[in-house]
Amino acid sequence: SNSIHVFGHANPVSYNPPSNSIFQLDQLLPNNITILYSERPEPKVSYIHVLNSQNERIDNNDFKIIGQDERGASVSLDSTKLSSGAYTISWLILSKDDGHITKGSYVFSITDPLSTTNTTTNETNKFIEKTIIDKVNLEFEIIPLTAGDINTFTVTLKNEMGKPIDNIKNVIMQVNNKEQNIGPIIANLKKVENGIYNTTGAYLSQEGQWNIKITVQRTGEYDLNHSFDIVVPSK
Repeated sequence: SNSIHVFGHANPVSYNPPSNSIFQLDQLLPNNITILYSERPEPKVSYIHVLNSQNERIDNNDFKIIGQDERGASVSLDSTKLSSGAYTISWLILSKDDGHITKGSYVFSITDPLSTTNTTTNETNKFIEKTIIDKVNLEFEIIPLTAGDINTFTVTLKNEMGKPIDNIKNVIMQVNNKEQNIGPIIANLKKVENGIYNTTGAYLSQEGQWNIKITVQRTGEYDLNHSFDIVVPSK
């Protein structure tokens, strides 16, 4: 998806494992993280950190530059620390080519197929944010609102008469956790039907305060932007 290219400078071209991947505990788990960039990272400054839901580092702190064109970076994982839960990969790159620093994060998760608890049945634990921007009613919903869980994020857009908005090009969500220096994690929401867009993933990978920014790009009109903070509880 083109959702990663929001920032100019050294951008991630590909992630391995891919953003938002889901692994099962009884399958082959990733043993390293590799990110390919559009420019060459400077290894003295750049890093890739991998955190579990408890904010503990589970990488081996062995950042290295790979690839013939020196645009890849990788770090290996401590396999003894991989269990079910959400993992946040946060990276920072100083580009050797233009001297700029860029940073970002993405997530993958590991599920336990033997675990019988199904959190999605807990309908009470959900979050709704409503606002009106430029005469558009924006409703944002997270179910279930739980840290380190696979959550569903839904944006509903209607006009003053309650009719779905139909001139939408993209709905983009950015999440940041400033306390833990996570983010921005960027997701392009998919169209479900006119005026309704959603995405699923463990984007809120840890408990604590997160900032969420929704950007709605429209044809022939200004973007709609809405930013707010929420506190995400643990399981």
